[in-house]
Amino acid sequence: MTVNSQTPHSVAFRRFVLAGLALALLTADAFAQGTLAPVQSTLQTLVTALTGPIATSLAILAVIACGFLAWSGRLTWGIAGSVIFGIVLVFGSAQIVQFFQSAVGR
Repeated sequence: MTVNSQTPHSVAFRRFVLAGLALALLTADAFAQGTLAPVQSTLQTLVTALTGPIATSLAILAVIACGFLAWSGRLTWGIAGSVIFGIVLVFGSAQIVQFFQSAVGR
């Protein structure tokens, strides 16, 4: 009886590496697509969803919560400022980014 020096894991790893190299060599044309339109449309859909009706509803709920806190005498300037600042950042995000892009000449 002979002893095999290769473990089943090393054989599987070697096959995995060879399959990966074969796939990398055979798919050279797939890397030349050059368009990011699917990514851009997905990100734009996400931005529209997060700054549209969802964000509006959340902002309204935050203002209502501030109203209830003020009504019960528990509203602090820190909480009110955080809510206002958050609303400004969410709904003014596009204008803030455009400001910084124009500041750097883009």
